[in-house]
Amino acid sequence: MLKEANPGVHLTIGGSIFTRLVDNLRRCPSLFELADDFIVFEGETALLELINQLSGKRDFSKVPNLIYRSNGKITVNQPFYSENVNALPAPNYDGFPLGRYLSPQTVLPVQFSRGCYYKDCAFCALTLDHQNFRQKDPGKTVDELQALSEKYEAPFFFFTDECFALSPTKRLCQQIRDRNLRVQWTAEMRFEKNLTRDLLTLMRDAGCLKIVFGLESFNQRVMDFMKKGITQASVHRIVGDCLDLGIAIHCYVIAGFPTETESEALETMNFIVNHERLHSSYGFSCQPCLFDLEKEAPIMSDPASYGIRRIMRPASEDLSLGFFYEVAEGMTPDEAERVYQHIYGKISEVVCELPFNYSMADGLLYIARAKAQAQQMSQPVG
Repeated sequence: MLKEANPGVHLTIGGSIFTRLVDNLRRCPSLFELADDFIVFEGETALLELINQLSGKRDFSKVPNLIYRSNGKITVNQPFYSENVNALPAPNYDGFPLGRYLSPQTVLPVQFSRGCYYKDCAFCALTLDHQNFRQKDPGKTVDELQALSEKYEAPFFFFTDECFALSPTKRLCQQIRDRNLRVQWTAEMRFEKNLTRDLLTLMRDAGCLKIVFGLESFNQRVMDFMKKGITQASVHRIVGDCLDLGIAIHCYVIAGFPTETESEALETMNFIVNHERLHSSYGFSCQPCLFDLEKEAPIMSDPASYGIRRIMRPASEDLSLGFFYEVAEGMTPDEAERVYQHIYGKISEVVCELPFNYSMADGLLYIARAKAQAQQMSQPVG
């Protein structure tokens, strides 16, 4: 439709989906009738160079991470380029009508790192998006938080990192606290055994209102089989510490990982449903997901070792990110679907769908308001 409306426009597509479909793009010349080219992996330098080439010599071989068609041949510019995160400027939200969003205050997305420092989770294909883990300097990140907060009058931030690493998080929070920077934020972390109560306290004092955790399973065998690298004991302790400190929690859980039995899946459900202090805590949210065998996930490198005996993909689905599969043991995909629906229903009974399960960014504002009201109530009347 864009091409029909303006045949002369140069149309570029990018993002995570097509980053995982590089091989498919090589085999789908018809896609280049809809778009001129694709940028995969990271796009800051690539987009800038593309603009330079479009206004200059149009030598697209100079544009990193670009996939384009020239003289009937599809070219993939490799090796793929990774940004130096410490050389990038702060995000710029100029031009966005921030005051017109249906939200009382703005929650800005920011990044402290790219990639994931822990790459072993068998089900996760997200590590492909950034190729490798890179950590931004904590001082630069705090500079950006301060500048963005002042420029846009927005003290609320949503860190989009795959996962906060522990040592840099400590330095980040120390600098936020030392500068007396009044920001409030949420981030994603792992249930690491070294995520101590002291660090969680520091995070809270630096404005952390909520932590997003990928629990996936509470059954230890399944945890280990997924290569999550966490234990039930760590989950119990960290959940308790967060509840004691007033840090809200989000949990992602997965039903139907290969070889998982129904009783193992229900153990995860029961951890959430029976943990009344957790699910009744203000700001708690939980998102059950059905396992999906995804392109580029580590499990695809050796599916047989995970109990997968057959993988199928219809020939017509040339842009599919997921696969049909058969398992040698545990729940079949159909059985997993049934159990997932049951788990989703039970967890939905104890989770506040709106606002906390609907939007974690909007939920952050509710948590901040509740904390502010609680502080006002606790002030002595003079």
